[in-house]
Amino acid sequence: MESTVKRPAVDVGPHRAKPGLALLLAVLSIPGSTLAWDLPAGGLWIGLPLAIVAIVLGIRARREVAGEARSRIAIVAIVIAVLAIGQMVLFVALS
Repeated sequence: MESTVKRPAVDVGPHRAKPGLALLLAVLSIPGSTLAWDLPAGGLWIGLPLAIVAIVLGIRARREVAGEARSRIAIVAIVIAVLAIGQMVLFVALS
């Protein structure tokens, strides 16, 4: 007696990094550091964490994800996040 049931495979491994999420966080770090600058503690408590997470996810996505277009998205996310952090450093230095 044979009882085989066809079931879809379940992926229990670690999730792959998504460069789109890194790009979204990097883009959100710009208004988080500019528009929120007048809030208490400036844009450092909104824009800085978003930019740091965008850099981490961008680096992780660049290592893990195959494909030239996705690698470019990860690089763009890293560059935007670094520019947002640089902008915050400049704002702090000038004020």
